[in-house]
Amino acid sequence: MANVYANGLEISGKGSDGKTIAAFPDTCFTPPQTPATPPGVPIPYPSFGMSGDTDKGTGTVKIAGKTVNIKNKSYLSKTSGTEAGCAPKKNIITSKNTGKEYFHSWSNDVKFDGEPVIRFTDMATNDHASPQAGTPPWVHVLKMNVGGITCGKLLKKMNLRLHPHNKKKCPKGYQSEHYVGNEYFQEDRASNTSYDQWKEYSVRRAPCVCIRSMKHKKGGGFQETGKGSRKDTPHDTKTKAVNDYNEKRMAQTGRSPKLRGAVAKGTKSIAEQHKECRDAGPATQKKVAKCLSMVFMAYMQSVVGPPPPEKTMEELNEMRTMRHRTVK
Repeated sequence: MANVYANGLEISGKGSDGKTIAAFPDTCFTPPQTPATPPGVPIPYPSFGMSGDTDKGTGTVKIAGKTVNIKNKSYLSKTSGTEAGCAPKKNIITSKNTGKEYFHSWSNDVKFDGEPVIRFTDMATNDHASPQAGTPPWVHVLKMNVGGITCGKLLKKMNLRLHPHNKKKCPKGYQSEHYVGNEYFQEDRASNTSYDQWKEYSVRRAPCVCIRSMKHKKGGGFQETGKGSRKDTPHDTKTKAVNDYNEKRMAQTGRSPKLRGAVAKGTKSIAEQHKECRDAGPATQKKVAKCLSMVFMAYMQSVVGPPPPEKTMEELNEMRTMRHRTVK
């Protein structure tokens, strides 16, 4: 499928290389069925959908002769990853495994056959029997090219390990970091309580990356404890940069930053401080920041609802974050 873009994002369709990755957890009942667990064992599986399985796409306007995904009509006819969850009940919510995938966001102004098109980073949920979700929304990933490399390949190459916070698997010496601070959206992280305007923002499900938070020791390894063990690490330097930005915004305007500025500063700080990005140079850092921004904004569009997306990307960008506490 030829690369055709809407709002700078590649359009999803039958001939594209789009996929939803790691829509997790998708909990299905799995054999064996025993007296202790009559319906089977509930096991969470990663669930994957491919845009090549597009159904009910455009009938008139096509790309390279292939049908295109559009709002409130298209879906992916099947997903994979949950095949082992084949006890009679299957998914604990939908009673399906390898079910359909439905989209939940789209272009605001580009339409095919009179309906908005689905693009890179638009939200999708997997394992449906009908439009009820079996998995939480996650990013519908296409091969968006940012200067010769896709976002997925770039973030992997930079060893950023993009993940929702509750699925963190960072290596020793590294920390799962909300690259846009949850303090902008939540009054109480411990109880996962968000401010009203941010609805269903979750510290556990928001996108994170792995960034080094401990100093290297002479002779190898990390300084895990002790005075200064975290000082001037990439995590510490990123945190200080974001705090400085917030304090300057408050001093200049008397208000916390808009979402646009908070996202730009957080992603830029990660790209500048993470070793692989720093070593790759300014051009790569800009690409990394762009990809991280798009992932985060797609997540935010899914949680400022209901139903998503109640806000356009333009409206989200202009929303005011809450007062950001200084992180020590």
